Amino acid sequence: MTVELIRASTAEEPPAAERRPGRAERVLVVYCEGRGGEAALREGAALAAGGAELTVVTLAPKAKSLRCCKGGGAGPWNCAIDDAADDDLRTAHTLLGTIAPRASFKKLAGTPWPPLGEWSAKSGFDVAIVPRDRFTRGGGRIARELRGATTADVRLVG
Repeated sequence: MTVELIRASTAEEPPAAERRPGRAERVLVVYCEGRGGEAALREGAALAAGGAELTVVTLAPKAKSLRCCKGGGAGPWNCAIDDAADDDLRTAHTLLGTIAPRASFKKLAGTPWPPLGEWSAKSGFDVAIVPRDRFTRGGGRIARELRGATTADVRLVG
């Protein structure tokens, strides 16, 4: 499994591809550990089995570094966040099974929050599948960010 780390300053726009109306060509799955993340992967895998290009992304929000050089600070926290995001992508790869070799896996990092909306808008996804945050209206921060920044059909699952 190859994981691509994307930072705000290095987000690149992919080459434009011809699209067929009414069909999901490019699918984004925002994966996080839990039932919602697994449901999002299942729906993404179903679309990928139909021929769509699948991208699985996990978010790695970083803490700002302290100005002083004393022990602790953001360094250990940021390392733990990176490790957790890598673990999430390995889990997603395993859960996708036979679809996994055809999918791409990305870790989106940013301080204090990864630029998911900006990156997904540049990437031109047709469908974005997001785990539902059952405690917030509209599906949570991730769904609101994607709806505000992209033209993708944002689907909440879980």
